[in-house]
Amino acid sequence: MQSVTIWQKLIIYFSTPPHMIGEGMSVIGIVAPFLAYPKTEGLLALILLAIGGFFVNRKVRMVKNGSYILRYGMKTEAEITRISNTNLEHNNRTVKEYIFQYVANGRTHHYEYRSAFRRYLKEGDSMAIFYLEDDPKMAFIPRLYNLRIK
Repeated sequence: MQSVTIWQKLIIYFSTPPHMIGEGMSVIGIVAPFLAYPKTEGLLALILLAIGGFFVNRKVRMVKNGSYILRYGMKTEAEITRISNTNLEHNNRTVKEYIFQYVANGRTHHYEYRSAFRRYLKEGDSMAIFYLEDDPKMAFIPRLYNLRIK
């Protein structure tokens, strides 16, 4: 059983895209209605708050899932078997889909990860992956979130 520190949880949180957009939208969404009152621009701020809250919630869920899998999961090696371009772009960069393959409980499983910023990854690379023994499809690769786990 691996313990996960608060520092590691923060690293996962701040390494999960979109970086700081959700937090910025949330702050604007909280402050702007007070500045705009009684004007209708306050409604736009509430929409920003909802969108920002969605992104922050997504990042918090990633921290919870990653922490749980690191704490109770089993460790094995995953290999990148395929890299393909998606139709998405982020900051004028094509988002790539990385397919990892790993063996858990005697069966082969796949883990998908999308990013526009992991250019150093190439087919054939391998890295540690943690998965839940009861549900091997629930997996987490710490290195993709800038964590170095032994």
